[in-house]
Amino acid sequence: MERFVQKANLPESKVSEVIMSDYKPFLKKELEMMGIKVRVPKRLEFVKGSESYHADMAVCHLGGERFFYADEIDEIVTAGKPLLNVCIFGENVICNTKKAYKPLLEILGKEGKRILHTNQSYAKCSSAVIGENALITSDESIYRVCLKNNIDVLKISFGDIELDGYDYGFIGGCCGFIDKKTLVFSGNINLHRNYENIKAFANNYNVDIISLSNERLYDIGGILPVKEFL
Repeated sequence: MERFVQKANLPESKVSEVIMSDYKPFLKKELEMMGIKVRVPKRLEFVKGSESYHADMAVCHLGGERFFYADEIDEIVTAGKPLLNVCIFGENVICNTKKAYKPLLEILGKEGKRILHTNQSYAKCSSAVIGENALITSDESIYRVCLKNNIDVLKISFGDIELDGYDYGFIGGCCGFIDKKTLVFSGNINLHRNYENIKAFANNYNVDIISLSNERLYDIGGILPVKEFL
């Protein structure tokens, strides 16, 4: 028996299905070997480069059976814009409120979520959710928003994460939970210059971190847990 993950990005048990790009096929195979189904989002024709494969550009999971899909939004509106790239964790939502998809924010606001503005338009990609009130980021604007709103945050250095076409990728784009206390990374997290701090911060929340490969970390647009075993 399985159900949809009730709290966005934060499963309560072993994950049975994730949404993730297959841009790096060996990562998909690794998760499937763990018994996790990998649902690949449609390629976004209106987004250029490797980002067109990114799950955090293509879909936003609000929790339960509720999803927003970029390819269902008018392409004139979405063209090249990260409208669904919002970071939902616990009662918090961090995003660029000027650029995020307004109907999405309206729903979250009506549910009583705390919607916090950041200048970073790629809020989900830039944030590794660790708990209902904790995340890791290299982005200064997200870091300041967290400090101002009593969110436990670890700021890490830029770099050590690859992304085709860019100087570097982001921490949120290379990880995701596969059960309540296990966060997996798209490459070898030990190779990140801030590995010890990342590990210690995660351990504060009883979260173990696992590497899916021995390669350098790669921003694949996140590993989004959407279904879990009962």
